[in-house]
Amino acid sequence: MDTLHKLSLQHRKVFERIELIVQWEGRLNTRHLIEALGVTRQTASRFISAYKKSAPNNLVENKSLRCYEPSSQFVPLLGAAPLEDYAALSFGVMNPEKSDWVFGNSIWRLGSCQRSVSPEVVRPIIQAIQGGFRLDIAYASISSPDFEERIISPHSLLHDGHRWHVRAWCEKNQAFRDFVLTRIRDVFNREGTAEMTAADDEAWNTWVSFSIEVDPRLSDAQRTIVELDYGMSEDDDGTMRRQYTVRGALVLYWLQQLRVDRYRERAEAQQIILSSSSQRVVERWLPH
Repeated sequence: MDTLHKLSLQHRKVFERIELIVQWEGRLNTRHLIEALGVTRQTASRFISAYKKSAPNNLVENKSLRCYEPSSQFVPLLGAAPLEDYAALSFGVMNPEKSDWVFGNSIWRLGSCQRSVSPEVVRPIIQAIQGGFRLDIAYASISSPDFEERIISPHSLLHDGHRWHVRAWCEKNQAFRDFVLTRIRDVFNREGTAEMTAADDEAWNTWVSFSIEVDPRLSDAQRTIVELDYGMSEDDDGTMRRQYTVRGALVLYWLQQLRVDRYRERAEAQQIILSSSSQRVVERWLPH
């Protein structure tokens, strides 16, 4: 912990790169840093030496391959990072013609099908969140496709895995709602101090726990695969389940991400279902 406090911002960023590469590729040499950071070989060597000094037990030299590998005692200084971080930080290049992301020509991830969010829309929203302001916006929805003015008090930006939203108090509906950012055409003026804040948002401040389990229609062999996919563990009653604890306002998005928002006829398409007790728990937080 003392080592982390002493790191400069530059070294934290470099060490983050080093640890991502070591954790996910299992090998590190100066070429990695030259390509990732655009530095000289001498500078890359100095960065690796600095990392070894800060974490002397993390790397071992493989002289035959001319690289460093994670030791059996490897413990990341900056915390374990998911594969997405490695891909995005190390090799992310947008391919707009094919609507996907390519990472080093060997790792691929689909891009968003939605149009990009406008900075001109997002900037005043972030400022309103930080300053606690009400905003006058022009917004269109499926039920009201003609852009109409709304007065909102935003408190959070959120991404549902598909689209960006702003969570805000809506004076028209007298309720907290999620507004899709790409459906906001204009942000006009500040309308004074927000009268409702995140502290007033019950669904946002209530944490909801639910669990999933394997669709019982699958065979034992298929069940084992799905249990591994979702990191399920044995519950008190002997059933393999995975539990999630999420904000009440985000329950629907989680169910959509897990694809348990509706029941599918084929077990292979369904794979997982909500536990029976969870169906009653989440019902309160779903649109009616």
